[in-house]
Amino acid sequence: MIGPTLACGGTSLVKSTTLLTPNNIAANGLTCVYTIRALNLRICQLRLDFNSFSLAQPTLDPYPRCINDVFSVDNLNFDLCGENSGQHVYVPFNPTSADRTMTITFRIASRSQIPTLANPHWSVRVQQLECPSGMAVAAKDAARHLETPDMLPPLARTLHGDIGLLAPTGCLQYFQDTSGTVESFNFGNGAGPYLGAMNYAICFHRSRNSNALRVIPMTFEIASSATPTAQNPGVDELCYSSIASPGRSEDNLQIPNAVARLPTLPSLRATRFCSTSLANGDVEVSGPGPFIMYFQSDQLFDPFRRETGFRFQYTII
Repeated sequence: MIGPTLACGGTSLVKSTTLLTPNNIAANGLTCVYTIRALNLRICQLRLDFNSFSLAQPTLDPYPRCINDVFSVDNLNFDLCGENSGQHVYVPFNPTSADRTMTITFRIASRSQIPTLANPHWSVRVQQLECPSGMAVAAKDAARHLETPDMLPPLARTLHGDIGLLAPTGCLQYFQDTSGTVESFNFGNGAGPYLGAMNYAICFHRSRNSNALRVIPMTFEIASSATPTAQNPGVDELCYSSIASPGRSEDNLQIPNAVARLPTLPSLRATRFCSTSLANGDVEVSGPGPFIMYFQSDQLFDPFRRETGFRFQYTII
């Protein structure tokens, strides 16, 4: 069961709803706008789970970006397209008494004009997550406008049961299980490419007794700015120059406090990874603080330096 669903052009007034592909995706294409209305002014995040998500592939013009089919969300500073089933994102939500809504939009290209495009489909679960008043953005302002509890509809009284679901501020993705799989967007079972002009944080829940984050890449192929060598298979300076250089690739996965174990090298302390440097290795992070990774892709594309992306298994130990 997927619970309440929301049709194109509709407004959701419930805590959780699912956006489904409309039956009338015409050959002429369409623009499908969903509106999410905050249950109360303590709502501070939306979690979107892509149960299924298949749109047209990004266009390499001049870098992988969404041109034909485009998925966009208010407060999300990039678009999505391609194959993203199983992915999720957290989006900040800052409702006010004057404006309680956010919109989620699918813009679908005409298949009659571009017959080579496959038919799109999606099923996206949208959850409204509530912060305690002290955590919410503009909490003092919000508190002045909150309804009294006995005036709230039952679905709006969440009693702060969302605390365990909230992502840390600034995290686009948040993995709360002690083990799982993480992929770049549009990984598509290793077909790629990942999207350009992205810069986001991937966060992992760290309990009090957690000692390390262990990462085992199954696929790792990120553009590099120079040809890897035996001494530098694709880390740090090869991925991200200390001096800004126009025209030089800066795609990389940043893993602070990482120790990489690679087949042909001793344990390597590095922060940024690109090329195929982690394809046959593993990484462990045991430093203090939260477990966070940062993915960055630029607005360059070189067909001779593949931008497939990454897929890895992680374990919190």
